[in-house]
Order: sequence, then C-alpha cells, then structure tokens
Amino acid sequence: MSSNRISEERLHAFVDDQLAERERDEVFMALKQDEALSRQACELRQLSELVRHAYDNPPHAGTEPDDSRNRSPWRRAVAASLLLVAGGSLGWVMHTPEQPAADNSLHAMYWDEDRAFQNTDLTQVTAQQGTKKIIVHLNTSSPAKFEKALGTAEKLLKTYADSDQGAEIEVVANASAIRMLRAGHSPYAQRVRELQQRYINLTFLACKDAIDHIRELEGPDSDVKLLPDVDVTPSALEHILERLSEGWVYINV
Repeated sequence: MSSNRISEERLHAFVDDQLAERERDEVFMALKQDEALSRQACELRQLSELVRHAYDNPPHAGTEPDDSRNRSPWRRAVAASLLLVAGGSLGWVMHTPEQPAADNSLHAMYWDEDRAFQNTDLTQVTAQQGTKKIIVHLNTSSPAKFEKALGTAEKLLKTYADSDQGAEIEVVANASAIRMLRAGHSPYAQRVRELQQRYINLTFLACKDAIDHIRELEGPDSDVKLLPDVDVTPSALEHILERLSEGWVYINV
C-alpha cells in the first residue's frame, strides 16, 4: 500500500490499536516504506503515552498547573488530548454535559475553575462561560473542514458584532492544516483575505512546529510562505493551552 493512501484518521486509529489485523499489516508496510510517515506515527504514539500518563496522574482539583514543561507532564497530556481526541471523551478531565447537543451544532470546550474540561454546545458558550474569546482549531488539510472553520469564525463574529464587546476569534492551524494557510496552496486564500479585512478581531495562526516539519519533508530549500498577515506561534498546542488558561473557549473543526 502506498503511504499517501494512509489518511490521518487511519493513522490515529492505528496508533490507538483500533484497526483490524489486515489493516494493521497494511499500515505497517506503509511505515516501512515511508520514513516521514513512520516518524509521524512515533510522534502520535508519544502523545498517546502522555495521555495515558495523565490518566494515572491527574492533577488535584484547585491546584494551579506548573508552567514548566519538564515538571508538568499533565499539561502536555492535555495538549495531546486536544490533538488525539479533540471533542471526545477526555477521561478524568471531562465532565459530560447533561443534554446532548444537536447534530448540527459544534461542541465547544473550556477549562473551569478546577482546570477540568467542560463540554458545551457552541450556542451556549456565552451563557455558560461568559466569554466571547474563542479558538477554532484545525489539524487536517481537508478543504471542507477549513471552509467550515471559516464559516464558524464568521458566524461567531457576526453574532456578537452588535454586543457590548465583540467576539475575539483565533483560527489556529497545525499538522497538515498548514496547507490551508500556505500561499500558493490554499484554495481559500481570497476568502481568508476578505475576512481579515472585514474583521479586525479575527486572527489566523500557523504552528511553527508544523512548518518546520514541512521543510523536513520538502528539503531545506523549501519555501513555506504563508498567506498575508497570518501569524506564527511556536507550538499550536501550547498556544491553545495558554488560551484555555486565560479563559478562552476551544472548538475543534
């Protein structure tokens, strides 16, 4: 099997041991043939181990997390969770909502005062969290998902435009989603520009770790040029954690 046929979803399922034997064998074969794919699988495996570590060592309620990465593995585990199981069950840090959200609704998450994730419907974000600062996170190069992310951001900005304090939205891209913010590659370059010009409180952020990974794959001379006025954050996941600690709401598209 060619490695370019291994989707991100399938690779995640492989790491989580959710594939049938035949499918596992096919992925193993692809890993042997593709060094970059093998490295990606190893990174996902490490993230999965961080999550398992977090399950065994949950933080105590009301305890402020240490800002040091080396002394705070649970923070990195939460970051891994955002990547691996965004929007799904987060074990000891998740409280299940009493009422399920409608099928056409986006799920939003935020940290409560005990640093535990609360899961809510997007339409209830303001009522439950009292904030209009929202991160829209994308980690796949799917054009359909990026279009959904743009639509979500614009809808939020329009919804709160007439309120006392308008929404502040950040669209954060990492992993293969960098393609959606890359000049010469993004099919939505014009729309991104239009949104930037229309809303001063909308920011697009690209993950430097993901950009560096692209350069590794394409060679040191690769020109990874982003769309105009797209900012760069050293690590998308660390940025998301920082925003969560500041009271922002998280949405994964």
